[in-house]
Amino acid sequence: MSRNLLLIEDDKKKIEDIKSFIRGEFPDYKLSSKESYQTGMKELIMQRFDLLLLDMSLPTWETAQYEAVGSFEKFGGFNIMRELKRKKLYVKTILITMFDDFGESDTSVTLSQIDIVLKNEFPDFYVGYVFYNSRETKWQTSLKNYLLNL
Repeated sequence: MSRNLLLIEDDKKKIEDIKSFIRGEFPDYKLSSKESYQTGMKELIMQRFDLLLLDMSLPTWETAQYEAVGSFEKFGGFNIMRELKRKKLYVKTILITMFDDFGESDTSVTLSQIDIVLKNEFPDFYVGYVFYNSRETKWQTSLKNYLLNL
């Protein structure tokens, strides 16, 4: 079954790892990628996607050469989900992050806490999270399980 996926992610290695994994395991999926909050939102508004693979921490903009610029939003992924809800664009969303802790030390939030918040705030389209680590393959198993169950 062909699905249209959007990956919003700014880390080049992570982008390549995810693309390679999707191409290998789900060759009929069409995967597009954007590297910032603004370009990701624009793509979500302009096209229909079956699934969003979303990083939590994102730069605001990227240049024409697709280099991330502008301020960095620790909760850019959360803000994208908030916009999707506001615009009633319910795209199934999987958070893919390589951090298990977000924010400053005394106002830090764990990945498990974020997962609970996302499940409560976006029950119509938040699927779950994948903890990415380039040195392990556990993330691939986790992502594959989500994709097979959608």
